[in-house]
Amino acid sequence: MKQQKTIKETTRHKPAMRKFMILVAGSFISSIGSGLTDFGLAIYILKLTGSVGATGIIASCAFLPAILLAPAGGVLADRYDRRLMMILGELLSGLALLICLAAVISPQPSLMVICIGVGISSIFSALTEPAFKATITDLLPEEDFVRAGGMVQLAGSAKLLISPVLAGLLLQVTTVSTLIILDMVTFFTTVLIIALVRKGLVSKKSAVTGSGFFSEMSAGIIAVRRKKGNVTMIIVITIATFCLGFVQMLSKPLILAIAGERELGILSTVIAMGMMVGSIGISMIKQPKSYLRMLSIGLFGCGVFFALIGISENLMLIAGFGFMMFVFMPAIQIGAEVLIRTNLDNSVQGRAFGLIGLITQMGYILSFLAVGILADGIFEPFMQGNTELAISIGQVIGYGVGRGNALLIIITGIGLAVAGLVVARLKSIRTLEATAVADERMMESW
Repeated sequence: MKQQKTIKETTRHKPAMRKFMILVAGSFISSIGSGLTDFGLAIYILKLTGSVGATGIIASCAFLPAILLAPAGGVLADRYDRRLMMILGELLSGLALLICLAAVISPQPSLMVICIGVGISSIFSALTEPAFKATITDLLPEEDFVRAGGMVQLAGSAKLLISPVLAGLLLQVTTVSTLIILDMVTFFTTVLIIALVRKGLVSKKSAVTGSGFFSEMSAGIIAVRRKKGNVTMIIVITIATFCLGFVQMLSKPLILAIAGERELGILSTVIAMGMMVGSIGISMIKQPKSYLRMLSIGLFGCGVFFALIGISENLMLIAGFGFMMFVFMPAIQIGAEVLIRTNLDNSVQGRAFGLIGLITQMGYILSFLAVGILADGIFEPFMQGNTELAISIGQVIGYGVGRGNALLIIITGIGLAVAGLVVARLKSIRTLEATAVADERMMESW
């Protein structure tokens, strides 16, 4: 009897999984386009200003609006058709890139205009992510959450896996404006894909429709705070995103100090292949023995290899260490997300993930703002000085331009590895793990 139920459930969920995979394909295409713009603008700003801090400001403008508006996007995802929210978010984000395009083709490019363009695009992208995450729960049973998380991670890795080498090659024959145009095309392509999946697909509705907007946001806060482990998990992930933000900001100037744009693109793609390998590996695991162990190992491994990147100026070693760092990255996101997802009711997941996104992604913003001060103002001048300490460190990691960034990478990686060791011992997070395991056993017995 139990076997017959399992067969029926598998048959019923096949169409849902196909629809989900189509959505992931759309996310994959959109991710490639976003990666082209991210890579192109980073190189463009570094060349224009020569400052890591200026690049951090642009990155903050691209992230901050989406982060601040994530809770509101979560409420909308619980109130309205989640696919419709995704369509609007993709479409309007693509149109906003016209502002960035106008800025870079101008004879006198303005950083302020670029900030406005990426900021407006980010505002509308706040509609997309909470709706997409909540759609996983709409479409799939709990036993497919880890597999789905791996697919989503794989789609997101396209901006790191495919975009850098493609952008690096394109920049040899064209300009950043072409990359932005291609990004806009991918936005509109993704809209068509989402519209196709939306036909015949009904979203689960919030149990509190009809209540006020702010009361619904409050419901998301209450849902998150109901378990202490959720709050602890949010703090841990915020620390992790702070550390990982340094990867995004410091890797490009570190490599450009010893190589060119084409080499940077190829190296970035090789390193990002680690994320693809890690995502595929996790996608093949249907029910891990411990999500907490997955999270802890992910943080520790990622931190260790991140620190090793800063030790050498050899491109082959940097590629190898970077590859291994990215192998561990999916374990962090998926382990944390499943632990939280299994401890939240589906009716408030849009709001809850919006709130969680607001808090945890602030780690990136803080790192983007801090990296300019630390890299340009402290570590680079320190490593180019003649102090006894700088000379001693330089004998290990090398001297010259970019080695201050390398030292900052080493320190940040060590901090991330320590976080991995600490998280495995936190009692409140162990409670979340117990709930997740209990849910799995209940599904198996059913």
